[in-house]
Amino acid sequence: MTKTIQCISPVDGRVYAERPCLSLAEAEAMAARARAAQPAWAARPLAERIAAVTAGVAKLNEMKPRVVEELAWQMGRPTRYGGEF
Repeated sequence: MTKTIQCISPVDGRVYAERPCLSLAEAEAMAARARAAQPAWAARPLAERIAAVTAGVAKLNEMKPRVVEELAWQMGRPTRYGGEF
């Protein structure tokens, strides 16, 4: 049986999101892949890493309306003041 993690929205008490948990082996494999990838990332020139992170932030900003709504449901904070972004 797969365990799950539930996000209970403080807005209305319902399950807002539910995701399966990783097994220990899956989590260890994911951490190993991240460790293995880190040297290649660190070897990239700083300007290239900055550009990649800046592009990622720009993509996230393109999703702002959706992200603000998602966070509001997860945290129970109203969006009328711009939300948690």
